[in-house]
Amino acid sequence: MNNIFTYKEIESPIDDQICKDYKTKYANSSIPIIIDNGSYQCRAGFANDISPKLIFRSLVGKLKSTSSPIVGNSLKEGDISRLTIKSPFDSNLLVHPPSQESIFDYIFHKFGIENEIENPVLITEPTSNPTFCRKYMSELLFECYNIKSVVYGIDSLFSFYGQRDQFKDGGKNALIIGSSFNTTHIYNVQNYNVSHQQTKRINIGGGASTEYLRKLIHLKYPKHKSYFTQNYTNKIKEEHCYVSQGQYVEELKEFENDQLAKEKSVIIQLPYQEIDFEKLEEERQRKIQNRKDLGAKLRELADKKRIEKRTELEDKLASLESILALKNTNVEEFQQTLKSKSYLTEKDLIRDIDELKEKLFGKKKESEQVEDTEEFPLLFIADSELNADQLKEKKKQKQLKSMKDGRLAQKRKRDEEKEKEKEKEEERDRQEEESFMKDPEHYLKDLHNRKSKILEKRETRQKQKQKANIVQRNSRLRSIVNPTNHGDKGEEVEDPEEAEESREMAILDKLLNKFDPTSISSAIVSHDDQFPIGEYHTAEDFQVSLGVERIKCPETLFQPKAIIGMDQMGLVEAIISSILSQLPVETRKLVTENIFLTGGNVNTKHFKDRIHYEIQQIREPHSPLTILKSKDSQLDAWLGARKWCLDNQDNWSNVSISKQDYQEKGYDYIKSHFASNLSLN
Repeated sequence: MNNIFTYKEIESPIDDQICKDYKTKYANSSIPIIIDNGSYQCRAGFANDISPKLIFRSLVGKLKSTSSPIVGNSLKEGDISRLTIKSPFDSNLLVHPPSQESIFDYIFHKFGIENEIENPVLITEPTSNPTFCRKYMSELLFECYNIKSVVYGIDSLFSFYGQRDQFKDGGKNALIIGSSFNTTHIYNVQNYNVSHQQTKRINIGGGASTEYLRKLIHLKYPKHKSYFTQNYTNKIKEEHCYVSQGQYVEELKEFENDQLAKEKSVIIQLPYQEIDFEKLEEERQRKIQNRKDLGAKLRELADKKRIEKRTELEDKLASLESILALKNTNVEEFQQTLKSKSYLTEKDLIRDIDELKEKLFGKKKESEQVEDTEEFPLLFIADSELNADQLKEKKKQKQLKSMKDGRLAQKRKRDEEKEKEKEKEEERDRQEEESFMKDPEHYLKDLHNRKSKILEKRETRQKQKQKANIVQRNSRLRSIVNPTNHGDKGEEVEDPEEAEESREMAILDKLLNKFDPTSISSAIVSHDDQFPIGEYHTAEDFQVSLGVERIKCPETLFQPKAIIGMDQMGLVEAIISSILSQLPVETRKLVTENIFLTGGNVNTKHFKDRIHYEIQQIREPHSPLTILKSKDSQLDAWLGARKWCLDNQDNWSNVSISKQDYQEKGYDYIKSHFASNLSLN
């Protein structure tokens, strides 16, 4: 059974409070401000606190170019779509100083610093940080904020510094793997010093796998794109994706087995409006009953109106017949009454009486012989008794009678066909009723199946028509561009098969209405009252399944070229070819004995197990191997920097850059220490 997880929106962060006791507690030149200035997240606090005061995304939002920037936790999740978002970083390099300045303003404002910054500053920077990037930072800190001194250091090395005591030799020799949102770095520590010449950088991090997962989901479920923002995709990657612990290809093959793939997959249940079909059925039945009641009421009104009209016609007929009766009793009164009723002659009165009788009692059937005698009198007179004009007229009457006889013959034929059709319909109804009486359930099921087949044919035909319409439209467009290319203007002709299906559908609806009145195909129910299940969204329509994507996305760090086409070494390849292959055998053995994992991306499930498996392949069998993962990837670098600050309080002037150093030696001047970009040896 697949695990189903409910979609939960990313909650907006809580606004940071302004520190009220800066002057009394923190305004001291011996308490450094520590800023872990990550490209994904920024953490800031004072060295005498056990945790940072501020943790927020490294983003700056603006509604307009001239509006005030929105920074940090003031930037809510719902505001991101309507704001212009800017990051100070490109990958992990500082390239936009105005955004960085906005972040510094936010930090110092929340710290309660109103005037001069009395504290020294420690700030993290990327490995091999370019000179122009450090120039931006130094200019901001010294010239804009007028700080006293600053220390630059690498976040992964601070993280290792804070936890190296957990290794049996205090981390004298170790391999550090720092995988963050944008990049991954590999360092080797020899005799407590970092060898920067052998440090390797890979331009792949957690952000690449997040973006790859987002694209896969958008491609697989295009209707649900809006749910999978970068933040939410990153969240489900952290919760549900995992690194293959051993052979990636072997585990990938397991997804070819449907049963195993089902067990390994997870489902994200997106929000949807559940349809209560019981209430829907009740509402439908209520509408049906309302329509029945309305139909009965309309029939009652129609019957009443018909009776009133018939009574009116009967009264009028009686009145006209009474006028005609006056002819036999009082001719003078008869003539006066004709004039008063606007009748010119007696013939007009008789015509109205005949019309009323026809409306009330129907047209009287008279013999065709009598009709012919009245309509074609010359045909019954011998030619010898007629003159030349009458003979011509008789010839015309013969032609007219011949045409009339033809029409009558066709009418009789149609009547006979209708009679046969009626008999056939009655016979069919009798057979259908017998079938229903034998097995009602099977009979109704058969009716519904027959109707479903017709509906499927209609749907297929409709799709074909749509394709044909597209072809015709393209043809017309070509004819517009090229007047010599005349598109086919074929007129739409009624399809005999479609007409036959319509007749059969009408028969099925009639039968279903007769034998299964509650059916949704009942003739009483209008199109609006129908609710075929397929036209309503169910929970399954709003489910996103993550199967092979769970291991495929994190694998981008190990096989970037094969999976996302990025021309970069994989993590293990970089470790072996770029670092270990350059070390002597004994040094290689010592370095790979202690491995430290840091950065947000190493929190991916089974990351540590995969590194253990890969490193074990290149070491001697059964040789000791210690892999230590940072306790808290969010705070690890900051906490390590805090420990480093406390350990170097008495030595601060030797590891920090003062404003005087900046002015005298330039913006590219840095000092060496354990976490510095400048090697100690």
